[in-house]
Amino acid sequence: MAPRGPCPGLFLLLVLLAAGLAQLIPQDSYQKFLREHVDFPKTNATNAHRYCTTLVRRRGLPCNPTHTFIHAHPGQLNSICGSGGACERRQYRCSSTAAYPLTTCLLARSSRPGRCLYRGRAQTRRIRVRCRQWRPVHFEGVL
Repeated sequence: MAPRGPCPGLFLLLVLLAAGLAQLIPQDSYQKFLREHVDFPKTNATNAHRYCTTLVRRRGLPCNPTHTFIHAHPGQLNSICGSGGACERRQYRCSSTAAYPLTTCLLARSSRPGRCLYRGRAQTRRIRVRCRQWRPVHFEGVL
């Protein structure tokens, strides 16, 4: 006997459509920010150049001209979006009031497609982030 009621084929189609749409929703912006910009505690490397090249490869990041990794606990960085930052409310951009240890990685001229090499520079600086729901979701730059 065939099933009665709503069409089972339509139900299956709706389930598959919902699963497909779930795949199109972008990764949580906060988690993406952590993956692309936070390295705490800092990964050990023999020097800043090797550190940059290793971390970019390990995290599967694209071969961009610049990558910046912040060596601070995520909770500290969250505070930039509140009492630890000066924020422009219309743009949700917040500048940290404290300086953070970070490594700036610059793409080396000797890099070739598929073989990205970086020069690294460790420093302690203030940063600017874009915030959403009191958490950083985009790295705006070093101040």
